[in-house]
Amino acid sequence: MKLQLTVIVALLFFGLVFSVPVRAQSVAIVMPSDVRGAYDVNPLLNSNYTGKGVTVAIVNTGIDSTFYSDIKMFDGKYGLPDPIVSIVRPNGAAGTSQETPQAETTADVELVHAMAPDAKILLVLVGGVSVLPGGFSYVIDNNAADIAMESPSSWWSGSGAANRAQSYNAEYAKSVAEKITLIAASNDFGSNNTYPDDFYTGSGFWTTLTPPVYMMPQYSPYVTAVGGTVLTVEPNGSYSEVGWPQSGGGPSALFPEPSWQVGPGVPQNGYRNIPDIALDASCQTPYAIDWNNDKWTYFCGTSGATPTFAGILADIQEAAGGRLGFLNPTLYSLAVSDPSVYHDITSGCSILQPNPTNPNSKRNGYCAQPGWDFVTGWGSVDAVKLATHLAPSTHLVSASAAGVTISFRPISVTVLVTTRKPAKMKLT
Repeated sequence: MKLQLTVIVALLFFGLVFSVPVRAQSVAIVMPSDVRGAYDVNPLLNSNYTGKGVTVAIVNTGIDSTFYSDIKMFDGKYGLPDPIVSIVRPNGAAGTSQETPQAETTADVELVHAMAPDAKILLVLVGGVSVLPGGFSYVIDNNAADIAMESPSSWWSGSGAANRAQSYNAEYAKSVAEKITLIAASNDFGSNNTYPDDFYTGSGFWTTLTPPVYMMPQYSPYVTAVGGTVLTVEPNGSYSEVGWPQSGGGPSALFPEPSWQVGPGVPQNGYRNIPDIALDASCQTPYAIDWNNDKWTYFCGTSGATPTFAGILADIQEAAGGRLGFLNPTLYSLAVSDPSVYHDITSGCSILQPNPTNPNSKRNGYCAQPGWDFVTGWGSVDAVKLATHLAPSTHLVSASAAGVTISFRPISVTVLVTTRKPAKMKLT
């Protein structure tokens, strides 16, 4: 269905997250059923793998006053049970005083919930933007979740910047022993992540600047970076994807190339390269959400791709019967041993943003190609085929099996909101 409407896009710029209206000329709305179909999630759900017993942590700065009513509205529209949500603010009152309400937090919860209806959700609200990467540290230090995701990015430059990024990376390394899966958006600025251009000074942008800019957490080798695609639902019910022009990608200016980051198309440039995989992120094919009492109902950006992937992983973890852990080595080895796990995306280029003083400078940077690329990584995932490797003993019911349907009845559940002491609230 194509409509003329306004959508929410989460823009990641200088470490700030702006949820701003962007006028879309014509958009094809991606409903939860479209996402499940495109990424082959239905067999997991039909087999009753819905994220039960799995906790997904979502890191952001704050929540909006309409958060609970928005979640209930979304659940009612798409036949989902109300989620169990816990909230923790690691920085206490100091963090709360700087807390910025975010449409993105609501969207993250709804998109995880759409893929994993029975997963528990832990909101880690850190308050300030500059300390967002510390949300992962909280989850790791407290062993607080099985899967942790962060959609906004932070950046630092100048004296001490590299040490700060390295200190966070050292924290993230601890997630390997705890078998916590870390996921982050690659961001929405296309090839500007690293590609040289005449932007501003002529020396490039982000990590190509002198001194370089260090973005976290997506560049950490312990984090799976999720890029963006344009997902098209064809009239015959099939799906196709191309690379999203704003999908963030490029080599790190700081972290060396991990030993596991090899495979067809992966540049052997000595640096950590992102993204690792990609899902729908286009503002022409936005995700259906509910925010601000239904005033905003669509959302785009790699901030939409990331919670969608987190929800898919929650289903697979339930099927596996235990934590999936550090995912990147497996994702790269599967690209060689079973490339059918991915929908290889071979067209679409990420763009360089135009020079403010020269709008004609906008041009392609990186382009999708067979195998791995700086736009989509290995491409999008087939949830069933990924599950056959991460949960090999699982028997899945075919999405087209006769008499097999999936529906969720809205139910009333208790929502635990944790500040310093637990307090119980009930969705009404």
